Amino acid sequence: MWRLYSDSKLSRLEERLEKLESDLRSATLDFDELYQKCRKLLGRTVKERASIEAAQERKEEPAAVSDGSGNVRGFLSEHQRQIQQQILRRRGGG
Repeated sequence: MWRLYSDSKLSRLEERLEKLESDLRSATLDFDELYQKCRKLLGRTVKERASIEAAQERKEEPAAVSDGSGNVRGFLSEHQRQIQQQILRRRGGG
């Protein structure tokens, strides 16, 4: 059989191959860890965005309140409605 490589060259090649395989396994583990962290952060971001959008939708929807006489009044707090009624009474319109 022909000897193209001496024993020392062969053992060096085997060592390099083992080191490369070890480095590849390490890089794969690092990538998997990084991928999981990114997925977790992306999930948090999506969840936070959904909660922000839901809060904005709640702000945009007017809270209409019926005063019992069929009139719907929105946007005013109870105190503001009382002041509005006083103003309307003074003007003679209510």
